[in-house]
Amino acid sequence: MTETRPMKTKRGSQVLGRGLALAVLCSSAGLAAAQSSVTIFGVMDVGVQRLSNGGKNLSLVSIDGMQTSRIGFRGTEDLGNGLSASFHLEGAVGPDVGSGGDWRRRATVSVSDKAAGEVRLGRDYVPTFWNISRFNAFGTNGVGAASNLVYGFDGASSTAKTVIRSDNSVGYFLPSNLGGIYGQAMMAAGEGSTGKYVGGRLGYAQGSLDVAGAWSETTNTAAGTKFKVGNLGGSYTVDAFKLLGLYHVSKQATREQTNWVLGGTYTQGAHVLRFSHVRSKNRDSANGSDYSGKLLALGYVYNLSKRSSIYATTSRVQNSATGKFLIPGGSAVLAGQSSTGTELGIYHSF
Repeated sequence: MTETRPMKTKRGSQVLGRGLALAVLCSSAGLAAAQSSVTIFGVMDVGVQRLSNGGKNLSLVSIDGMQTSRIGFRGTEDLGNGLSASFHLEGAVGPDVGSGGDWRRRATVSVSDKAAGEVRLGRDYVPTFWNISRFNAFGTNGVGAASNLVYGFDGASSTAKTVIRSDNSVGYFLPSNLGGIYGQAMMAAGEGSTGKYVGGRLGYAQGSLDVAGAWSETTNTAAGTKFKVGNLGGSYTVDAFKLLGLYHVSKQATREQTNWVLGGTYTQGAHVLRFSHVRSKNRDSANGSDYSGKLLALGYVYNLSKRSSIYATTSRVQNSATGKFLIPGGSAVLAGQSSTGTELGIYHSF
């Protein structure tokens, strides 16, 4: 007996194909819905800069006058009952020459609970850095940045690798529902050349007031001594004015550097004026050296939109007879020489 089979028409094949395609798409959509929400973000900041260190002048295309150019990816997955998991990958970009491609700015994974706080692991900013960045009118970028004098010693990052970030860190952040109280703690094992690290930060922000203190200690494997940092900063907003201040101390062996920062911003519509005054004093009890420097900076920002701005900044560093503080990027200065910088730039975030 001959078996009879249904014929597959061209139209039937098309319907079957579309049905299979729809099934695949529905399946893929279900999988996608179960994944973390991922955001791509970044900053591009390029300008022109004129530096004069001592008697030597330098003109250049500069980057990071307002914020560090970067690209990053971050994602969060809601695990239910107030619990979530997240990741953050962020790398620096050099838009003037097209460089970049690593995650040295931040690379972390974390689990957080709305009531208990967040546990975060990886390469991250140290607690003391946040006060330097948060309580300065120019942050830590450009010719007006207080960090030009505050970082480590003489504005350099010391031989310790934990002035800004720490590798191999385990951090804990307080939850955001404590009535304005915020804080974090961080520890890092002494792996490789980073050195063992421990630090913490505690602050209060409510209404116009924001104040925080932080401290840290690093076993500086490069120098074989302890690198210790402590600071206290705050800001207060009155209408269009925001006043900022910071007291910061770095110690290592016989060296100690003390810094005072006072600054502010005035915002009127799309216009922002910024000013800062930084004083730094460096002492070394081993050789009796004692010198100081101060930085004065004035800046203007015009916000073209919420994401795009143009800016201009000028600053000057004056040293005592034996001081060698400077605006980085140009040549070194001899003891007692001054350093000046001017920049114009364009900033865009995405």
